[in-house]
Amino acid sequence: MATVEIINKALATMNNHDWYWMMADYSHPAMDYARGNMRYFVELVASIKNSTIENALRELWIATYDYIHANMWSKDEKASKLYETKKAELMAIILPSESGQMMAA
Repeated sequence: MATVEIINKALATMNNHDWYWMMADYSHPAMDYARGNMRYFVELVASIKNSTIENALRELWIATYDYIHANMWSKDEKASKLYETKKAELMAIILPSESGQMMAA
């Protein structure tokens, strides 16, 4: 699988992750699914042979986690702005050609 395909799968996995699994009434299956999803993300990222992209994807996961939890109970504008800035920086590393196209548009 090409690096771009792996990156896109990793991003899709992160975007589809159940960040709120701990709030499920049926917590054990939700927790298992969330852990499995996280493991899959880690495996995808580890298969990328570019340490800069690997680190950027890991940082994006952590930034997304921090963002979700900062906004869990009420909107935190500061955390949201910080996340958007961090996400843009990391996406420029992860998929530089797409980031350049988005900035030009």
